[in-house]
Order: sequence, then C-alpha cells, then structure tokens
Amino acid sequence: MKRRLIYLILLGILLYFGCEKLSNPEYNIDTSACNSCGECIQICPMDAIEFGPDGKAVIDQTKCNQCGKCITICPKDAIH
Repeated sequence: MKRRLIYLILLGILLYFGCEKLSNPEYNIDTSACNSCGECIQICPMDAIEFGPDGKAVIDQTKCNQCGKCITICPKDAIH
C-alpha cells in the first residue's frame, strides 16, 4: 500500500511539472539563423525582444508571455 502511494505521488509530481513546462514554453532564438530583420521586435506585444550586442534578436524571458506571434512572423524560422 505504501509503495503504491509513493508511486502515485511521484506520478503526480511528474505530471505537474511536465504539464507546467508544456503550458509555459520558453521561446529562444537561433542566432545563426536570425537575419536581424526586426520583425519579431515590431510584433511583440510585451516588448520582450530586442537586439543584443551581436545585432541578433534576444528574448527577455521575464517579459515574454509566450503568445507565439514572433514565431509566426520570423521569415527565417529562427525562433522556437
């Protein structure tokens, strides 16, 4: 009985953290694919994207609300 309870608790923990990651993705930019067009910066409703020191787009994860607009607008599919 104790073993089953432990398994259920572990399963609950895995499901909770697994679902949290799926419902709150972190978007990143592949700088080797980014052509610095700025389309993502213009469309971002949270002003979470800016150009970094290398001239490539960078996402501020603390501002990003994971709306996905940047992903759909990027002509180089550099955001994932």
